[in-house]
Order: sequence, then C-alpha cells, then structure tokens
Amino acid sequence: MMVDISSLGNLNPTEPLDLDIYPDDTGPSTLPPAGRYTVRAPESFPSDAFGATKAGFLSAQVDPTIVGPTHENFVIRFTRVSAKPFKRRGVTVSQLGYYLRATGRKGLIPSDPQSQADAVAETTNRVYQVDTDWRIYEKATGWTLEGMKNFPSDGQGGHVPVIPSQTEKNEDGTPLMLRANLVVVRFVEA
Repeated sequence: MMVDISSLGNLNPTEPLDLDIYPDDTGPSTLPPAGRYTVRAPESFPSDAFGATKAGFLSAQVDPTIVGPTHENFVIRFTRVSAKPFKRRGVTVSQLGYYLRATGRKGLIPSDPQSQADAVAETTNRVYQVDTDWRIYEKATGWTLEGMKNFPSDGQGGHVPVIPSQTEKNEDGTPLMLRANLVVVRFVEA
C-alpha cells in the first residue's frame, strides 16, 4: 500500500531501518528515587527558556541533568524558577535567587529582569546540588500526589511511580495511568 506524503515537502532521509537488530525497548526509564543529586545546568539557555509568570515576573526553565551519584544523564524536566519575591524568615527571596546561589553565584544582582536573565544564562554547564521528590499532577482535575513515600509500595522496599487515575479513563474504559515526575524541591546552597 502506498500513501501520498508529498504535502509534507522535502523530508530528510534516514538510515535504513534494520528491524532485526533493534534492541528491545525495556519500557520507560526508571524514575530516580527522591533524594539529593548532583546536577548540571543546561548547555545553553535559548530565549524561549525565559518567560513571565501570571503575576508578571521573570521565569526561567532550568532543566538540570543528573550527574550523580546515580541515574546519570536523567533530565529533571519542567524545572522552572521564578523571580516572584516572597518572604522567608523576614528576608525577601525568590526561587530564581535560590537557583543562582546553588550554582555558586554570590553578591548583588540588579532587580531588572534583563540582569537576572543574564545571570541565569551565565550558569550554563555549572554543577550544583538539588533535593528532589516525586509528583503527579492530573491536569484534567487538578489532583496532585506529592512525595515518593506517598506512592504505592513496589514490594521490594521502593515505590511504584505510576498509579491509575480515579476519574480519567482510556478509550477502552480502563483507568488512565498517571506517571510521576521527578521535581526539584530545593536548590542546595553552594
């Protein structure tokens, strides 16, 4: 059977698909357990890594890659920091400030968003530490489950990072399976 894909334009050719030598897909990569990891900042921060919060403050996507002690090369996706100020023990702070401190930045950074974006961009490839945990967010209902210890036991001393939705169903009527994400819960000061 031939299909007409001419409307897609000039697509790039690939290597031949030798399906006899493909390694088996062992399923999804193992979600790292909650804990402290040494991570590396992204190799670059393109302009689309920066945005604005609903309140109008600078935000930056800083998805770090784990370099140790285990789960090397696992990217902690959806890691955004915000310059939105809040009080902690009487001092005005922000997630963005905690990120910069963790990556080794010291001193005063001007309050303008451009200077703060430039400071984030200067963290490329820096190695730092984070504390992580598991989180599921069900977009359709707003339901969340946070904390690896709150997930079902796997019977071997660990936890299962996938649970069935209580409300959402697949086309065949079975529960939609919700997968946990690893999230940064704290940037560790350098």
